[in-house]
Amino acid sequence: MKYRKKLFSSPKIYDIKNTEGLFLNAVRENVAFLDKNCQEYAQILRAGGFDANALLTPGDLHKIPPIPTLFFKSHELYSMDKKSFKINATSSGTSGSQSHIGLDKETFRLGMRMVLKTFLYHHVISPIPVNYIVLGYEPTRQNRMGAVQTAYGTTRFAPALHREFALKATAEGYDLNIEGIRRALIRYSRMGFPVRFVGFPAYMYFLVKTLKENGIRLRLNKFTKVLLGGGWKQFAAEGINKQDLYKLIYETLGIPEDNCREFFSAVEHPIAYCDCKNHHFHVPVYSRVIIRDVDTLEPVENGEMGLLSFVTPLVGSMPLVSVVTDDLAVLHDGEECGCGILSPYFEIIRRAGVQEIRTCAAGAAEMLGGSQ
Repeated sequence: MKYRKKLFSSPKIYDIKNTEGLFLNAVRENVAFLDKNCQEYAQILRAGGFDANALLTPGDLHKIPPIPTLFFKSHELYSMDKKSFKINATSSGTSGSQSHIGLDKETFRLGMRMVLKTFLYHHVISPIPVNYIVLGYEPTRQNRMGAVQTAYGTTRFAPALHREFALKATAEGYDLNIEGIRRALIRYSRMGFPVRFVGFPAYMYFLVKTLKENGIRLRLNKFTKVLLGGGWKQFAAEGINKQDLYKLIYETLGIPEDNCREFFSAVEHPIAYCDCKNHHFHVPVYSRVIIRDVDTLEPVENGEMGLLSFVTPLVGSMPLVSVVTDDLAVLHDGEECGCGILSPYFEIIRRAGVQEIRTCAAGAAEMLGGSQ
């Protein structure tokens, strides 16, 4: 897929205006490939009355039948032999089921190129050795959750002196490593090297909240960073807004807000989004964001809330070209941010009601002539 390769080689990661034609060609190319190599996806396209030749302008992207991410929790759709996959990952499964995603070697290679460019742009990559507090699971061969692989992969963007995991692997599963985290933080503060906190924002909140309750304030190297991602998941009810979290981080660890970054991605949409200095997720050249009406799935105007939907030509091994999530979000014009990046940015509001998403997933299943 030559247009896909050219798109992911674009030198300016937020130059949407000058890559519209290239993006459209790459998506058209991707849909045609998936149509030819995935019988189930071909059924979905036919049932939706869609043909790749109908993609004439960027305004046509919403017409690609979007597959709900929930659909992948009960169906596996592949356009390549699973033996050719470089990466196998699952979603976190907080709702009780998991999506199983496989990425082929070329998809993985282009994805890594995208991640490197994104992290370089946002100054995440550093040659300075650091100590890591990973606020998540210790990787094992049995645990293939995408969030686990992503968190561990993030520890490769600055040389690791040591990694301490909040959830340690045991023969029976995982144990909460509170004492290990406490000892590591004290040791790291004495070593003088930067520290990187990587993982779920909920776990970061629980950590700094505990530090504050116990009157503990640490002094860490000025290059220390907080790199968060994955949302609040099952802890949504205990969530606080970003500004309050960053304030608490500064009060207990002395890390300024400028050194706190958040990332967004999903196993069903493996594009890396890194927030800007104003903590907004701008859309890179590798994807487009569509906010859809909950009832009709038609696009809504910028500034209106709806279901968060993505389009990307990255993945060749599965029909992930157009997916709709269970997040309610708003898309804003890039100029509203003020950070200097002019591409649109999306703001996640909350999860949608389960029933609306199940209805969308059932519709996709119906296109295959089966049940959800």
